[in-house]
Amino acid sequence: MNSPTPPGIGITRLLDYPLARCPDKIAYIDDHGQTTFAELERCAARLAKAFTQAGARPGDRAAVILPNSIPFIVSETAMLRSGLVKVPLNIRFHAKEVLYSLADCEPAILVCDANFADAVLERRDDVPSLREIFVVGERRPGCISYDEVVSQGQAGMPDVPYGPDDPVLIRYTGGTTGRPKGIVHTAASFLAVNLDVIRELGLQEADVALHLGHLSHGLNFMWAAYQSVGITQILRETFDPKQVLQDFERYRVTFIYMVPTMVQRLLQADNGGTDTSSLRMFMYSSAPMPVPLLRQAIARYGNIFSQVYTLSEAPVITTMMRAEEHIDRETSVGHRLASCGREVVSMELRLVDDDMNDVPHGEVGEMAVRSTNNMAAYWRLPEETASTLVDGWLRTGDMAVRDEDGYLHIVDRKKDVIITGAFNVYPKEVETVLYQHPAVAQAAVVGMPDEEWGEIIKAVVVLQPGADAHADELIALCRDNLADYKKPRIIEFADELPLSPVGKIMRRALRPDG
Repeated sequence: MNSPTPPGIGITRLLDYPLARCPDKIAYIDDHGQTTFAELERCAARLAKAFTQAGARPGDRAAVILPNSIPFIVSETAMLRSGLVKVPLNIRFHAKEVLYSLADCEPAILVCDANFADAVLERRDDVPSLREIFVVGERRPGCISYDEVVSQGQAGMPDVPYGPDDPVLIRYTGGTTGRPKGIVHTAASFLAVNLDVIRELGLQEADVALHLGHLSHGLNFMWAAYQSVGITQILRETFDPKQVLQDFERYRVTFIYMVPTMVQRLLQADNGGTDTSSLRMFMYSSAPMPVPLLRQAIARYGNIFSQVYTLSEAPVITTMMRAEEHIDRETSVGHRLASCGREVVSMELRLVDDDMNDVPHGEVGEMAVRSTNNMAAYWRLPEETASTLVDGWLRTGDMAVRDEDGYLHIVDRKKDVIITGAFNVYPKEVETVLYQHPAVAQAAVVGMPDEEWGEIIKAVVVLQPGADAHADELIALCRDNLADYKKPRIIEFADELPLSPVGKIMRRALRPDG
């Protein structure tokens, strides 16, 4: 562990750079206050010293479960400075998921709020590796006060470089397909991801970034990249469209990232009176953006949208479609606005069949990625690691097809394919047609067991506020645009669809076995 790092840029260089360039600049703004780069470092130095005094050693795991906040960043900075393996857990995890993840990764340190501290203290014996719990906010008996440490503690920032193959991050999946899995990233992959972000997003010191996704998700790979450039980052605990519009105007935000469900809610709340002229990049990801919604967003905010496809196993910009590539036209395999772009320079990407053979051009295949950014393994899951990492290629589980210009169009998740009467139907192609109806706000298509056909197609639809539509007309719309076997047999209307912690529609929850 912690073998000497070869000449080059180390992870802590990302943290050092703004201290030399702009130490007194506002680094972070959260729901409770703000901090400069220099003050952030002072707090992290005290916390790092406390980690060491608690017995944490380089290579130990250190978990954090907090809302988007300055304490989250301070905690992870102290972990990176100390050579620890940071384990950010989703604030929306159930206590059982948190306890499972902690027992799995065996951390020496946990930083959390009082509520999660209570849950862990009740089951402390299930996590025997845990040396200390640092509590943000309310005090708890048997725990160390984070607030007291960062305000009054002894400073002593360690200098513990990571070797390129040393683990730096274990990121647990949301558990939507079973128990959470720990995705392991090394110093080499973590640094490569951050340098990708700086390059591909063209980050500038004058930027102001507004973050709405939780820091345990894709942003966990990215905040250090923004910080290294000296960017002010705004951290919001929850998504409030009206607050977002206020932030745009008050802080002159230049960079924003949202998932499509957020974009839809933002447009519903936006009466056009907010000054959004400072925005230069509006990035969207995590789920396909319905073309009608994307057109509406471009009309309001301008042609500043960039689509990114990624997954935690090969983060964080696997493919990208930049603003100038948002061409509103049909291609050989679908609408260009529905594309997720092309792989970036650091990614090799193939479309393969079940045996890892390349599929012919124009046919659907599973995306496989090879890159320094790829994960090292799933934590303590050798069989799943071996089935996902094949000869250096990471099998994503996402099915896609290339158009004549090399743009990738995601068809669907491999596991979501519906087989009806021996025909394969990808839910996304049916959903795309449903979104053509002006009354449809959201749609999710799943397979339902059927004795005659094996599966039949069901669509669950959320209508636009005040809009009306009937099942027969939606089925007719699909019949007019798709093969007959692809049309839904069942249309259900709902007030909302189940969403994952990152805003993806959870089809699994709509199935009978969900």
